[in-house]
Amino acid sequence: MSIRYISSVKLILIAGTLLSGCSTTRQIVVDHPATQANQFQPLQGFQSIDGDDYYVRLISEFDFKGDNVLKSGCTSMAPSYEKGDLSAALIYNVRNETLKFSREATGFLYQATTGKCNFTFDAKKLYLTPWIRLDSGKETMVDYNFYTNANSDVDVSSLVGDVNAASNLLALTGVGMGVAIIGQAAGQWVKSSQQAAPVSASHQSAKHSSESHSLPASTTFSGKTGTLNQTTFKVFDVAEGGFNLFGSDTKQLGELKIYPEILSTLLLRTTVDGIPDARDMSFEEIGYLPIKSATGEINLQQLIEQSKHSAKPNLKPDWNNYQEVEGNCRKLKLVMKDLGFNKFDRNAVIYYFLAKNGDWNNYNITRQRMLSEEMRPKVLETYRSKDFGNCLTADDYVVMKTMGLPVNTRSDWDQMGEASHKKEQLFTPLKSIERQLVSVLNNPNKAEMERQLFPLLNTAKNGDGSVLLQNHLGDFGLELLLNPPAPAAPTPADAAVGPVVPVAATASIPGEGIIVSARQLAQVFSGLLINELSCARPVPDNSGKSTGNAGILLFTTKEGSPRAKGGAMEFEFSSGKITRIAFQLSTYRDFEQDLLDRPEIGGCRIDPSFLAKLH
Repeated sequence: MSIRYISSVKLILIAGTLLSGCSTTRQIVVDHPATQANQFQPLQGFQSIDGDDYYVRLISEFDFKGDNVLKSGCTSMAPSYEKGDLSAALIYNVRNETLKFSREATGFLYQATTGKCNFTFDAKKLYLTPWIRLDSGKETMVDYNFYTNANSDVDVSSLVGDVNAASNLLALTGVGMGVAIIGQAAGQWVKSSQQAAPVSASHQSAKHSSESHSLPASTTFSGKTGTLNQTTFKVFDVAEGGFNLFGSDTKQLGELKIYPEILSTLLLRTTVDGIPDARDMSFEEIGYLPIKSATGEINLQQLIEQSKHSAKPNLKPDWNNYQEVEGNCRKLKLVMKDLGFNKFDRNAVIYYFLAKNGDWNNYNITRQRMLSEEMRPKVLETYRSKDFGNCLTADDYVVMKTMGLPVNTRSDWDQMGEASHKKEQLFTPLKSIERQLVSVLNNPNKAEMERQLFPLLNTAKNGDGSVLLQNHLGDFGLELLLNPPAPAAPTPADAAVGPVVPVAATASIPGEGIIVSARQLAQVFSGLLINELSCARPVPDNSGKSTGNAGILLFTTKEGSPRAKGGAMEFEFSSGKITRIAFQLSTYRDFEQDLLDRPEIGGCRIDPSFLAKLH
């Protein structure tokens, strides 16, 4: 707080009462204020102290040093206050021009009247300011005035009563118990209170002694270091010639302290390190937190909705409209900051506001989900592009993550993007084989189909243009497709493949399969009358993980096909060539369940309706 410091005052020694003649006098005197500095550090996880990290409030408290100092006057000092009224009071003037905040408060009040033991000493704990965000709170200035009166025509206690009535500021009680109005509304609250109970004008002409000074800054911060300055006034009770503080009749009554408190959140729990914890909440829960105001209690959501800010948000936008949600996020952020909430409370409210939006949930996709669903880089790039950049900065995401909220920072996205690209590279060989095989299967010309297949096939036994063919789909006449009734003359390609095991039209293919040529495989593909093809997915192994060198795709058939409805086609490959093809049921290796568990893998998503055509 930037406060003027008056260094020339060495000792405030003002007579609380000075009675005429030889009478004993009794006074309350206040020593020069002393300042004690206490350090505070950045919150864990942050490199420096930011004015948006903390809230600060000022407190005045009297610490009694001798409980019977005043009472002792009933016996040994009774004559000291038999000749008339005497009063002394220390009054603070607290103001913050930025927030239009101004108030007066009483540090202590002493009053003695005619008669023995007729005295009052009032020094209650006072909250001089509400919680104010640190960047605004450092602008708070504090002056103090010490009033004394020895004239029964002037009533200092009445003055103090008016001050208290005009500026009775509510204290904050913490999470779940209510928070006070902060930000610009703080000044409006005090202004409203003062209008309700104006200070009496009669005090302007009162005859009394007074002295005014300013206190040093109570809060300063720069870089990694912050300072909380506590100011202490020593208060003495002086009897008979009380200007001599070192006399035997001078006794310390106590110490009046004015000190700052800091807090990192008003709406959330905190960890043992003071870090706000925003987990396990909801927008409704935060929205109904009570706020204390000049007109009574109001919840946070009502406070936001009743804000007079030009950018007042709609708290129930079209959650499916990204631009509308992002725009209201921006407005909510501005209003929350204008109300005086710090970055932790603001971002907690914003997080739970956005939680109902699908794009927000996609942006904050977990690494586990990204890997389990094996999302392609293009899909992740689409998610990342909707980062609510018109509302949130990179620092906002860091703050949310610090509070335990599951959000993705830039570094998180960079790591997920790298992992996704590495995963995508694993599917590159599969996608290459898929594209070539699908091109063959979609070709209606059998001769061209054969020419396409030859460079795509290879077995260790027979070389290029050959493949191991297996059938686990049942008897659908595969042998007839391999050996049609009128076999064509051998082609040069067949000669290059070498001897191929002939298959009798009535014989079944053994379980281990047989090696066939590109020409024979083209006959099979052409004779199946394939209608539709799905994309290819990696074949799941027995543990549910994907194998790296085998894929599977589904196919349906046209009317008149030897295989009604269709089935699945598994292909194994090595070094860019297909080494094995097997006709399978769609339930092979629990493939249908794998479609449900992992809807998309390797960029392939097969709609459940496609499966329905096979049953």
